[in-house]
Amino acid sequence: MRHESGDGSALDLLEREDIALRQEFGKVRSTHGPDVEQRAQYGDLAKSVIRRVAKREAALVDVAAVVSNMPELEAIANRMEQHTAVRRQAIDRVEKLSRGVQGINLNTGQDFDKEFTELMQIVGSEIEWDLDEAIPALRRSLDEHDLTSASTLAKRAPTNLNPDGPKWYERAPFVARVIAVYDHLRDFPKAVRQR
Repeated sequence: MRHESGDGSALDLLEREDIALRQEFGKVRSTHGPDVEQRAQYGDLAKSVIRRVAKREAALVDVAAVVSNMPELEAIANRMEQHTAVRRQAIDRVEKLSRGVQGINLNTGQDFDKEFTELMQIVGSEIEWDLDEAIPALRRSLDEHDLTSASTLAKRAPTNLNPDGPKWYERAPFVARVIAVYDHLRDFPKAVRQR
């Protein structure tokens, strides 16, 4: 399904998630502490970051697929795909460590903090490039009607990603939606929903 509605495209979703993640990374750093309230906030933010990173990844996959067919945007396509395996491996490790764990207990009995910090560093550096260079260049050169709608991608963004790269089922609308619903249900108890 290509972008047809007024909710924006994959590029809009990428930009929204980049901005939201940058803000949440700042909140994570400021709420990390030993008391119960800080641990609960940290856990909820971590769960939210995992969901946002999954949406960002779905948007990146869609944008990269369209851009890779455009020779004039080859440099951007290459850079978008350059660290895919490293980023997805970090997402996979953090998602597995957090799956089914209450937010307040994320750093109990495992080194969630280390893996989560590494994910924030990887994604954080990509976000700055996205917002400063890639997204403005893509907006000038790309027909956004070739991209999937933001709401469609957000609904079918699984949090349990294959660390080796995007698989066919991430691009198959119905299958990806079923996997995304399963991922969210499997992560009980989940974080407080924030919009």
